[in-house]
Amino acid sequence: MKSMSVTGRKEIIIEEDSIVKIADGSEVLVIIKPIKNIKIELDVGEKCTVQSYIFQNENVEITQTNHIGSGSEIYCNSIWVSGGKGKITNLLEGDGSQAHDIHIFSERGSSTFNLDARLNHAGKNTEGKIIVKGIVHDSATANLDGMIKIEKSGSGAESILKEHVMLLGPKAHATAKPELEIENNDVNSTHAASVSAIDENKMFYLMSRGIGRKEAEKMIVTGFLDSGINLIPDENMKNKFLDIIHSHL
Repeated sequence: MKSMSVTGRKEIIIEEDSIVKIADGSEVLVIIKPIKNIKIELDVGEKCTVQSYIFQNENVEITQTNHIGSGSEIYCNSIWVSGGKGKITNLLEGDGSQAHDIHIFSERGSSTFNLDARLNHAGKNTEGKIIVKGIVHDSATANLDGMIKIEKSGSGAESILKEHVMLLGPKAHATAKPELEIENNDVNSTHAASVSAIDENKMFYLMSRGIGRKEAEKMIVTGFLDSGINLIPDENMKNKFLDIIHSHL
């Protein structure tokens, strides 16, 4: 496994198993482009800002574990378009640390996508968010697991977990299983999930205004996915995600 240390304002690209130690006060952009199964560990110091982006276009397994120090924030984002398996874990170990995840996917054919996204609140006054949005075509499958765990030491934690899937065919299949495990009463934590076909009321509304069925469906799906991607903070990366997902509608 490759080890590296990062200080200051940097951009790094990861293509193999890696452990990255990020020094206090750093601003780091991490781009992950795996061509095979990969394990990544980010050890984030204090008062850092880290943006992490996974671009997946191979049927590979990606495991990413982030240790987040006091006063630091990480934006952990991923896009999946051809099956694969992901396990993304943010360990909010330092007081006042934050983690914000956006995971987007589009599955076609007979592909299978599995995602396990986790937030662990150990420090005090931490903040976390996981938003997963995706579409499933044909006979593809998506399985989503999510977990928010708040330790006894995690007083003042605020956390949100949302998993939403749109099915675009009678043989498309998905599951969404968000879970909460809370060991401290002084917290604010919520979760939500949905797996559903396209809303026929929205389709009727658009088609009643002269829009064809195919175009109406594309408009609804685009709006559904874009609402997640638009939460990404970096404009360049946001546009890359939009380009990729629009080419897979």
